[in-house]
Amino acid sequence: MRRRDFIVSSTGLAALAAAPAWAAGDDLLRRAFLYGYGPYEFARTALGGAARQGYRPNQLLRRRTLSDHTHRIVTAPNNDTLYASAFLDLAGGPLEVATPEAPDRYHNIAFMNLFTDNFAYLGTRVTGGKAGRWWIAGPDWRGRAPDGVGLIRSDTNDVWMLGRTLVSGPEDLAAANAVQDAITLTVPPGRAEARPILSRPTLEPTGETFLNTVNEMLGRTGRQAGQARRGAAFRRAGLRPGAPGAFAALPADRQAAWSRLIPEMLKELRGNAETGSRIVQGWRTPPAGVGDFGENDLLRSTIALWGLAALSVEEATYFRAARDGVGAPLDGRNAYRFTIPASGVPVDAFWSLSMYEETPDGRFFFVDNPIRRYAVGDRTPGLVRDADGSLTFLVQADPPKGPQAANWLPAPRGPFMTSFRAYLPRAEMRDGRWTPPPLVPASPA
Repeated sequence: MRRRDFIVSSTGLAALAAAPAWAAGDDLLRRAFLYGYGPYEFARTALGGAARQGYRPNQLLRRRTLSDHTHRIVTAPNNDTLYASAFLDLAGGPLEVATPEAPDRYHNIAFMNLFTDNFAYLGTRVTGGKAGRWWIAGPDWRGRAPDGVGLIRSDTNDVWMLGRTLVSGPEDLAAANAVQDAITLTVPPGRAEARPILSRPTLEPTGETFLNTVNEMLGRTGRQAGQARRGAAFRRAGLRPGAPGAFAALPADRQAAWSRLIPEMLKELRGNAETGSRIVQGWRTPPAGVGDFGENDLLRSTIALWGLAALSVEEATYFRAARDGVGAPLDGRNAYRFTIPASGVPVDAFWSLSMYEETPDGRFFFVDNPIRRYAVGDRTPGLVRDADGSLTFLVQADPPKGPQAANWLPAPRGPFMTSFRAYLPRAEMRDGRWTPPPLVPASPA
């Protein structure tokens, strides 16, 4: 899930500002939309997962198999890790999380608040992969964790806990599942029941749906902490925490403005992935601030749309390419080569190259193919190296022939997007001195 592979900068904000003129006061609505879209997508993802997979708040759900082309809950999923996911409601008190003893297998547990900022991590990078117990507490809780239990504070009551455990293919599933099983979520005795989310957010919200959902989510955190403090600036636009009838109370012209604005803003966000991008060899480099957005609501909203729950750069770096090294759109009617030099990739965990096709609503999912391969990387078995020790992957729609067929990454017969993920990137990748090699047009193998 996600993770995110896109770049937005201040020029993107300028592009939004240059959109068609709106009625007086619409600038406030536009800023309110960007502020509220992260919480909206948080709620939509939480409820969508519950509806599809049947789990409740404060319940840990472990995905026991790797994602494939049928996995359509979170845009741009990865095929590198197994997920353990829970949406937490901390209003009734802390919850306890236990981490596994797995120093030799990459794993990460990220905690994302309502505003889609990652505020804490556990796992390989932060805790050395050691076992431990932690209490996760909301902004209004006053108390102490038990002896021997760490304390992590969230500035919102709603939290998405998302664990990732590295798996090196089907034969490694049992060992990876054992590490997953050691990630647990416990409700301490005497704690209040989790509250349901009553709104029903949809993929294409109306003004009323949007305001009802955002207001409910903002109202679930009682104390104004973190990004919630800024919400008062959007009261006139209809963002009023806990007020589901705020849309109906707005003047008719403001209701009409919201109805007109939301589809326009969604269209602009969907077209915003390339705005202001720094593109190197066809790859969009990750923007500063992913996973910890501060007051950059444009970046927050763009990442929420393109792939919620992106990790910060210290944990993982994501590159995205929809064009080859000379700027032509990637298309499966052509063939490409992608070559990793013999020196390898500067990471301390692992790397992968994933293949996606785009859906009409602007999201990205794996491509169905006869060998059920959705990504290649440093753990792909049976790869054939070049004479100089480099690795050349064949990116094309038709199965290649010959020894290098082992290096095939299947593509759709049409436009596609690739994502290069690097976990625990070293300094030269984080500071931009290293970027992935380009996809180079070639004759089909």
